[in-house]
Amino acid sequence: MKKSRILYFLFAAIFVAIAFACEPDEPEDENPSDERLKFSGSWLCTESTQMSYTVNINIDSSNTTQIKLYNFHHLGFEEMVFGIVNGNTVTLPNQTACQGTVTIEGTSNMQANQNNIDFYYTVNDGVNLDTISAVYTKQ
Repeated sequence: MKKSRILYFLFAAIFVAIAFACEPDEPEDENPSDERLKFSGSWLCTESTQMSYTVNINIDSSNTTQIKLYNFHHLGFEEMVFGIVNGNTVTLPNQTACQGTVTIEGTSNMQANQNNIDFYYTVNDGVNLDTISAVYTKQ
Protein backbone atom coordinates (compact mmCIF):
# COMPACT_ATOMS: atom_id res chain seq x y z
CA MET A 1 0.00 0.00 0.00
CA LYS A 2 2.82 2.41 0.86
CA LYS A 3 4.60 1.67 -2.43
CA SER A 4 1.47 2.39 -4.48
CA ARG A 5 1.05 5.80 -2.79
CA ILE A 6 4.68 6.66 -3.48
CA LEU A 7 4.29 5.60 -7.11
CA TYR A 8 1.05 7.59 -7.39
CA PHE A 9 2.73 10.77 -6.10
CA LEU A 10 5.78 10.15 -8.28
CA PHE A 11 3.65 9.84 -11.42
CA ALA A 12 1.60 12.90 -10.43
CA ALA A 13 4.80 14.93 -9.94
CA ILE A 14 6.16 13.80 -13.32
CA PHE A 15 2.85 14.67 -15.01
CA VAL A 16 2.82 18.17 -13.50
CA ALA A 17 6.49 18.73 -14.44
CA ILE A 18 5.87 17.68 -18.05
CA ALA A 19 2.73 19.85 -18.31
CA PHE A 20 4.58 22.99 -17.21
CA ALA A 21 7.72 22.17 -19.21
CA CYS A 22 5.74 22.20 -22.46
CA GLU A 23 4.73 25.86 -22.28
CA PRO A 24 6.00 28.00 -25.18
CA ASP A 25 9.22 29.96 -24.70
CA GLU A 26 7.94 33.05 -26.53
CA PRO A 27 7.82 36.26 -24.54
CA GLU A 28 4.27 37.20 -23.62
CA ASP A 29 4.43 40.54 -25.44
CA GLU A 30 5.42 39.03 -28.81
CA ASN A 31 2.64 37.93 -31.09
CA PRO A 32 3.81 35.17 -33.47
CA SER A 33 1.47 36.53 -36.16
CA ASP A 34 3.04 40.02 -35.93
CA GLU A 35 4.11 40.76 -39.51
CA ARG A 36 6.98 42.92 -38.19
CA LEU A 37 8.81 39.88 -36.78
CA LYS A 38 10.22 38.90 -40.18
CA PHE A 39 11.98 42.30 -40.39
CA SER A 40 13.47 42.13 -36.89
CA GLY A 41 17.18 41.32 -36.58
CA SER A 42 20.58 42.20 -37.94
CA TRP A 43 20.86 42.89 -41.69
CA LEU A 44 23.82 43.45 -44.00
CA CYS A 45 23.01 46.45 -46.19
CA THR A 46 24.72 46.73 -49.58
CA GLU A 47 23.94 50.07 -51.20
CA SER A 48 24.10 50.86 -54.90
CA THR A 49 27.23 52.88 -54.06
CA GLN A 50 28.87 49.54 -53.11
CA MET A 51 29.04 50.65 -49.48
CA SER A 52 28.17 47.83 -47.04
CA TYR A 53 27.33 48.02 -43.35
CA THR A 54 25.08 46.45 -40.73
CA VAL A 55 21.60 47.72 -39.87
CA ASN A 56 19.72 46.52 -36.80
CA ILE A 57 15.94 46.41 -37.02
CA ASN A 58 13.81 46.21 -33.88
CA ILE A 59 10.07 46.07 -33.33
CA ASP A 60 8.66 49.32 -31.97
CA SER A 61 6.88 48.27 -28.77
CA SER A 62 4.99 51.57 -28.57
CA ASN A 63 3.43 51.31 -32.06
CA THR A 64 1.98 48.09 -33.50
CA THR A 65 2.80 48.94 -37.12
CA GLN A 66 6.32 50.36 -36.78
CA ILE A 67 9.87 49.08 -36.74
CA LYS A 68 13.03 50.94 -35.74
CA LEU A 69 16.12 50.88 -37.97
CA TYR A 70 19.49 51.64 -36.36
CA ASN A 71 22.54 52.65 -38.43
CA PHE A 72 20.32 53.28 -41.44
CA HIS A 73 22.40 54.71 -44.33
CA HIS A 74 25.43 54.18 -42.07
CA LEU A 75 24.41 57.16 -39.90
CA GLY A 76 25.47 55.36 -36.70
CA PHE A 77 23.89 52.91 -34.27
CA GLU A 78 22.83 55.79 -32.03
CA GLU A 79 20.67 57.11 -34.89
CA MET A 80 17.22 55.64 -35.47
CA VAL A 81 14.67 56.00 -38.27
CA PHE A 82 11.29 54.32 -38.25
CA GLY A 83 9.39 52.38 -40.85
CA ILE A 84 5.74 51.44 -41.15
CA VAL A 85 5.14 47.77 -41.96
CA ASN A 86 2.27 46.64 -44.16
CA GLY A 87 2.65 43.00 -45.19
CA ASN A 88 5.99 42.67 -46.98
CA THR A 89 6.39 46.42 -47.46
CA VAL A 90 8.09 48.96 -45.22
CA THR A 91 7.44 52.65 -45.84
CA LEU A 92 9.91 55.18 -44.51
CA PRO A 93 7.78 58.31 -44.22
CA ASN A 94 9.49 61.67 -44.56
CA GLN A 95 11.48 62.07 -41.33
CA THR A 96 14.68 63.56 -39.98
CA ALA A 97 17.72 62.04 -38.28
CA CYS A 98 21.03 63.35 -36.96
CA GLN A 99 19.40 66.07 -34.86
CA GLY A 100 17.23 67.20 -37.75
CA THR A 101 20.07 67.69 -40.25
CA VAL A 102 19.26 64.72 -42.52
CA THR A 103 15.90 64.03 -44.18
CA ILE A 104 15.02 60.45 -45.16
CA GLU A 105 12.14 59.00 -47.15
CA GLY A 106 11.64 55.69 -48.96
CA THR A 107 10.09 52.29 -49.34
CA SER A 108 11.10 48.65 -49.37
CA ASN A 109 9.80 45.21 -50.28
CA MET A 110 10.78 41.96 -48.63
CA GLN A 111 11.59 39.21 -51.11
CA ALA A 112 9.64 35.94 -50.94
CA ASN A 113 12.58 34.14 -49.26
CA GLN A 114 12.30 36.61 -46.33
CA ASN A 115 16.11 36.81 -46.26
CA ASN A 116 16.40 39.87 -48.49
CA ILE A 117 14.77 43.30 -48.55
CA ASP A 118 14.99 45.67 -51.52
CA PHE A 119 15.15 49.27 -50.28
CA TYR A 120 14.73 52.47 -52.30
CA TYR A 121 15.17 55.79 -50.47
CA THR A 122 16.45 59.32 -50.55
CA VAL A 123 18.76 60.97 -48.04
CA ASN A 124 19.07 64.75 -48.06
CA ASP A 125 21.68 66.43 -45.82
CA GLY A 126 20.84 69.93 -47.06
CA VAL A 127 23.76 69.88 -49.50
CA ASN A 128 23.45 66.56 -51.32
CA LEU A 129 20.38 64.55 -52.27
CA ASP A 130 21.33 60.88 -52.49
CA THR A 131 18.96 58.48 -54.24
CA ILE A 132 19.84 54.99 -53.04
CA SER A 133 18.82 51.46 -53.88
CA ALA A 134 20.03 48.86 -51.41
CA VAL A 135 19.67 45.18 -50.66
CA TYR A 136 19.41 44.05 -47.04
CA THR A 137 20.50 40.47 -46.38
CA LYS A 138 19.50 38.77 -43.11
CA GLN A 139 22.51 37.99 -40.91
